[in-house]
Amino acid sequence: MSRVILIIDDDASLVAPLKDGLESAGYRVAVAFDSAQGLLLAQELRPDLIILDFYMPGGDGGIVYDRLRAAPLTSGTPVVFSTGLTLEELKGKIKPGAKTFFLRKPVGFAGVLSVVNQVLGEDRRAIVSAALPGAADAPRPASKAEAPIRRKAKFHEFQVRVTYADTDKAGIIYYANYLKYLEQGRTELLRALGVRYRDLEASRKLFLPAVSARCEYLAPSRYDDLLTIRTWISELGRASVSFSCEVVDGELNGKVVARAESRHAVVTDLWRPARVPADLRALLAPYVRSK
Repeated sequence: MSRVILIIDDDASLVAPLKDGLESAGYRVAVAFDSAQGLLLAQELRPDLIILDFYMPGGDGGIVYDRLRAAPLTSGTPVVFSTGLTLEELKGKIKPGAKTFFLRKPVGFAGVLSVVNQVLGEDRRAIVSAALPGAADAPRPASKAEAPIRRKAKFHEFQVRVTYADTDKAGIIYYANYLKYLEQGRTELLRALGVRYRDLEASRKLFLPAVSARCEYLAPSRYDDLLTIRTWISELGRASVSFSCEVVDGELNGKVVARAESRHAVVTDLWRPARVPADLRALLAPYVRSK
C-alpha cells in the first residue's frame, strides 16, 4: 500500500502542483487548507508524513504542531515544516523533536520529494542537512526519485444537464450555448485548482478577456441529455491562455458532439497586457495539451 502524505497549507497555488507531483511519484496525498481541517484529517487518515505550513487561517502551524504531538495517534508522525521562516526563527516558536524537519520556501519540487523520500525511506543520511534553509535545493547526485516525471496532459471534466431553455425551436441545443459550456468548463477547471475568476479580478487585478472563439458542431444534443464538458489548455502563452473543450453526450453512447476553443488575453485593470503569473502558470502547465 502506498504511503499517505497530508499537506496542511492554505496556499492553493503551491499545494496543487505539489499534490500532483507527489501523487505522480506514487504517494497518496490529502490536502487541508486550514488548521482545523488539518487536525481532523490527521486523526482520520493517520498519515505517514505531514507537510505543514506555519501561517494559516484558524491558528498558526505552531499550534497545529503542538496538537499533533499531544495526540497519541500523531505524536510520532514525521512533520516537515514548509515555511518562509528561517530555521532559527522557527526554533524560537516551536520545540522541534526527533521527527521534525524543515524546508524553507521557496523550494523546488525535487527538493521536497527528496526530503519526503528520505524521511519515509531507508536512507536517512541526508535528513539533517535538509533541516537547513535552502539545503533541500542544494545540488546533489541525481537519484531515481528525482528523475523527471513524464505524464500525460490532464483535463478537467464536469457534467451538465441540458435544460429546456438551452434548446431552440428544433428541439436541439441552441448553437451559441456551446460557448456557454466552454466558459463553464474553463471556470470549473480553474476552480478545481483553487483559483476563482472573481478572485483574480478582485484581488490580483487580472482579467482574461476573450480574443477569439470558435466551435465545431458534430452532432445534435437534446433536452435532458447529460453532457460531460472536458476542458484542457491548448496554448499557454506569455500573456495569453487558450482553452479547449469537448462536449460528450451520455445519451449518444459517449459521442463527442461538439468541440470549442477560446483564446484569452491576460490584462491588468488598466487594460494593459500582463504576463501569466508564475504560480498560475505552474497550476495550468499539467493541463496543456498540444493541438
